[in-house]
Amino acid sequence: MKIFSAVLVYTLVSPYASAAFTETELNQLQEINEKYIRKAEASKVLLDKKVQETIQNLPEQKSKIVNLKKSWDKTIEKKCHLFIFESINTDAEIARENDCLANEYLSEMDFFERLNK
Repeated sequence: MKIFSAVLVYTLVSPYASAAFTETELNQLQEINEKYIRKAEASKVLLDKKVQETIQNLPEQKSKIVNLKKSWDKTIEKKCHLFIFESINTDAEIARENDCLANEYLSEMDFFERLNK
């Protein structure tokens, strides 16, 4: 009877222990994803400021700068999507994509920074 009771208790408690672990994992994953999302957003803000600064410094080149920015945005989106193809539909997808976006935005920002010198 003790074995039956132990098995019964284990069967009833086990899903809840597993669920708590899963919830912890999900919270950790969410924190990681949010960190990389914030990194991408912050990089995008810096890039947008640098583009505006470049337009102010080179107003005669505004249309070229705007067109380049639009082109670059599409390229970054495609580049990062290709870069993370192995991570698609995995837990790492969001973090990897946003890390790629952040790095590409900063690279683009460096380009515009060089135009300002």
